[in-house]
Amino acid sequence: MMRKLAVLAVAIALALGFLLAEVSPATDGQQKITVTSKQQSIDYANRILVFQEEVKANWENYTVEADKAEIYLAPDDTLKKIIATGNVRITEDAGIQGSCQIITYLPQENLLILEGNVKYQDDIGNSIEAQKVTIWTLEERLEAEGDPVKAIYILREEEEDAAPGGESK
Repeated sequence: MMRKLAVLAVAIALALGFLLAEVSPATDGQQKITVTSKQQSIDYANRILVFQEEVKANWENYTVEADKAEIYLAPDDTLKKIIATGNVRITEDAGIQGSCQIITYLPQENLLILEGNVKYQDDIGNSIEAQKVTIWTLEERLEAEGDPVKAIYILREEEEDAAPGGESK
C-alpha cells in the first residue's frame, strides 16, 4: 500500500506541477498536460498560478479534479508548492483513487499532505480513511491521523507448495 501511496503522491505532484509545462505536443524534457477550469489567473509579481471552478488536470494516466488549484513558483521557475482545495479527487487508469478537501505538495521536502475527510484506495482494494494523511513520497512512508483512522487491507492467502521436494509427478 505504501508504494501505491507514493504513486498517488507523485501523481498529484506531477499532475498539478506540470501545469506549467508546454501544452502543445510534448518535446524532449517536457510533459504534456491539459488543464480546464472556468477561471484561470496569474499573479506575476507573486509567482502564483490560480485555477478556479471545476478544475480538471489530465496528465499521462492521471486525472486531478478540484474546486481550486494554486501553483507557487520559486524565482528560478521551479515548483515551490501546490495547494488544491475543495472536493479534491485523483484517479489513475490502473484503479488508484483518492479524495480529500485539501492537498498540499511540497516538492523540496518530498512531502504530500492530504487533509479533510481523506479517502484513498489502491488498485487491489486496500483503503484508508482519516482526517489527515502525510506522505513522505521518497521514503514510502505515511502517517494517518483522525478520530478514528480506518484502514482496510486485502490480504492474500498463502499459496500451497507443489509436491514435497519440489518435484511434480
